[in-house]
Amino acid sequence: MYYKMTQPDFEELIEKAHGRFLNNHRLIVVANVVGKTPKRDQEQPDSDFFSPEEVEQITRSLAEAKIPYEILTSEMAFNRSVLDGNITKAHDIVWNLTRQGGPGNKKSLVTSLADFNHIPYIGSSVEAMSICRDKNSFERLIKPANASIPTYTISEPANFAGKRQIILKNASGSASIGLSDTSVHQLSAIEVNQQLEQSKGTKIAEQFIQGFEVEVPVFKVETSKARYFKALSPIGIKFGNIRLLNLKVLSESISDAYDYQFYSLFDELVNQTTLDAGLIESRLIHQACKIAEYLNLSNYARIDFRVTLNGDSYCFDIATTPYVIRHSSPVWGAKKLNLDQDELIAAILGTAD
Repeated sequence: MYYKMTQPDFEELIEKAHGRFLNNHRLIVVANVVGKTPKRDQEQPDSDFFSPEEVEQITRSLAEAKIPYEILTSEMAFNRSVLDGNITKAHDIVWNLTRQGGPGNKKSLVTSLADFNHIPYIGSSVEAMSICRDKNSFERLIKPANASIPTYTISEPANFAGKRQIILKNASGSASIGLSDTSVHQLSAIEVNQQLEQSKGTKIAEQFIQGFEVEVPVFKVETSKARYFKALSPIGIKFGNIRLLNLKVLSESISDAYDYQFYSLFDELVNQTTLDAGLIESRLIHQACKIAEYLNLSNYARIDFRVTLNGDSYCFDIATTPYVIRHSSPVWGAKKLNLDQDELIAAILGTAD
């Protein structure tokens, strides 16, 4: 059984972070920043990077949390600091917030270098991050959590009667890239397979799930016996006042502009008299934590679902290092527990091994 994060859970993590960082450790934040980080791919959009204002939010939170830190704005700057002996495994912990790299994994270089040099870091391994960026891979692995979406690929083609609502997505990368409300189509199995063949492996097809879009931030906590995940109460995504999204998706344009808001799914479901809000909340928390375990995630993550009006839930994306800027579901969920952004960030640092 898995449980919700509570304020005491966060307070224990914060105390652990302070005990470590105020003693003899420093946090090395590596983040790609618009206007400061040289792009390795000039076609990469600015939305993949942090804005200067967003990085300032993080550094201000670290200062308020009294966490000693240094910020580096490129993977190469991190590499040089390691080679020059300015970053060491004895006294530094790395927080990798970079976004550059190939389509399969834009976050792997800093983590690879940290692994090679035995420097501890916050976040999941390169292998776990790569699996979570490959939608077909993680959909297979999370099947024991009963949260998989019917997914079709060139190697596993569609085979169903009639037509279904299908959404075509990039086979790897963030869930919102390239998506709009026109991305949902009524297609037959033959038409799905034709689209997949034309994409030459760059696309997958998912059965589109009508319902609520939900994010569940998870955090690894520790007891005297074990380390395991707990989750915040599921957080819904809404556009304007629309909560039951039906044919709408969190499109690339809406995501990049942060043109969406958050709400408590539990509070919303309480008003749906045909649903057991507590049961659905518990199931989502259980599924999110099990998914984090199945994929061997570390420290903190965010598991994204579509939830139907029947209460069925389907995982469609996993963020191994989710944003904790002011406009983010982890920060919103922490505020519901009377925790500020700096306290949330300190708690995340407290999950370090």
